[in-house]
Amino acid sequence: MSRLSTGEQEFLSTSTEAAPAAPAAAIAVAPEVSGANDGDAVETIDARGISAPLPLLRAHRALRTMKPGQQLRVLTSSKETLAEFQALAKYVVGYELLSQEESGDEVIHLLRRRR
Repeated sequence: MSRLSTGEQEFLSTSTEAAPAAPAAAIAVAPEVSGANDGDAVETIDARGISAPLPLLRAHRALRTMKPGQQLRVLTSSKETLAEFQALAKYVVGYELLSQEESGDEVIHLLRRRR
């Protein structure tokens, strides 16, 4: 005998549809190939218009899935991400901050996974 009432059992048994998945475009990392070798590929995350610390978290998630030596370019629209990405490279072992550029109202961070 179940602890649920008949109405609750009925509700649970009729719910066979899966929950909608999160939109993949929101967290997708688009590869941008600059040469023929896999080592030349730079993946890009467009995090412009997203408030901190989400660009940093998306970069960290992408870097964890990358192979050593691969590079990640993160585009942001907030200057406060400059210090955040510097701290990420300083305190997380295995990430290297190659460059940071301010271009108009956007900031471009280039990172590499070391190991």
